[in-house]
Amino acid sequence: MESLDAKMLELLEGSVELAQKVGEYVIRSGGKRIRPRIAMAVSRGLNLDERDALDLAASIELIHTASLIHDDIIDLAEKRRNNPTVVMRWGPELAVLSGDFLFIRALRVIASKKLEMVDYVAKVVEDMVKAEILQEAVRGTVHLDVETYYRIIDGKTGRLFGAAFTLPAYYLGKPFWRELDRAGTLVGRAFQIVDDVLDYFPGTGKDRFKDLLNGKTTLPLILYTERYGSSLVEKALREPSEENSLELFERMSRAGVFREAVDIARGFVNEALKAISTLPIDSKPVVDLVSEYFDRVFAKFENLSP
Repeated sequence: MESLDAKMLELLEGSVELAQKVGEYVIRSGGKRIRPRIAMAVSRGLNLDERDALDLAASIELIHTASLIHDDIIDLAEKRRNNPTVVMRWGPELAVLSGDFLFIRALRVIASKKLEMVDYVAKVVEDMVKAEILQEAVRGTVHLDVETYYRIIDGKTGRLFGAAFTLPAYYLGKPFWRELDRAGTLVGRAFQIVDDVLDYFPGTGKDRFKDLLNGKTTLPLILYTERYGSSLVEKALREPSEENSLELFERMSRAGVFREAVDIARGFVNEALKAISTLPIDSKPVVDLVSEYFDRVFAKFENLSP
């Protein structure tokens, strides 16, 4: 989305030169841009002025970009989208400050559109941080329950998807923004489940087994542990190595838990789309976008071992 990237770069103008340089580096590294694309689609369904829609969409993506910078600091990730991460290129101090700067710049833009939206967005960011703290608290937990897992991914991923669905309606004073928020959270939940599955596979542009090596228990691991016990899982989490990760991956593949996790994600997408279709808006732009996006994603898993 060239116009979106241009808007994001415009929003960085006037900042400290080095902070602007870091922001430009991350923005120009690309990405799916699914959150701002959703915001633009919802805006079209509500007939929101395109300039306002672009401001809201760009602000959401700035928040997402900031969260990625901070995530990579926590995980000491070496690459993202096949490029060196900010923390690896500039160090943790500048990475933290750059992420903070992007958060604040996004909030200022949102405040300039409608001051009441700041409280909503601040709560979204608060929930994201709380979820990351919870994730840290349970890091290395072998028998993580699925409800706690959903709390984590709804916070760290679902809430910002909820904001992408919600901000255009909130800005226009529409009473059904809460329904959009819930639908967006479900889409974000599905997105994160798929991302957690992809962590086990090569060629995704990220470090393979990053979650597993960092002691993060995700849905495929929960499904496997529930059915086949925890011995291999404990070994992979307590003695993190590529060899142990590969051994566990092969067992999980044969057990079919990756396919099952993807099917669960598909169910959440369908639930969200059904809810959106009942709202008093032109839902076609966002339903088409989300359906097309996840159809492509789910197609990648057609050849997974049963």
